[in-house]
Amino acid sequence: MIEVTKKAEPEIKYPVGRKCKDSGQVVIFWDEHTCTVVFPGEKQLNAGLTYGGLSSCMDEDEWEPMDIHIYG
Repeated sequence: MIEVTKKAEPEIKYPVGRKCKDSGQVVIFWDEHTCTVVFPGEKQLNAGLTYGGLSSCMDEDEWEPMDIHIYG
């Protein structure tokens, strides 16, 4: 007998880091659609700003996974 089930989605433990494939910005996602910009590049003024309603942090076409460590 063979049992076929839907593949389980990996569980994400927030916060997670992502890098935008277009702009190169590094962000921290606090949930699937809300993030804070932590590395905006040299001439962008949005470091530290938090955005909601973005594409999912799981969208592999837009975001590249990054390891982040929050300490201090």
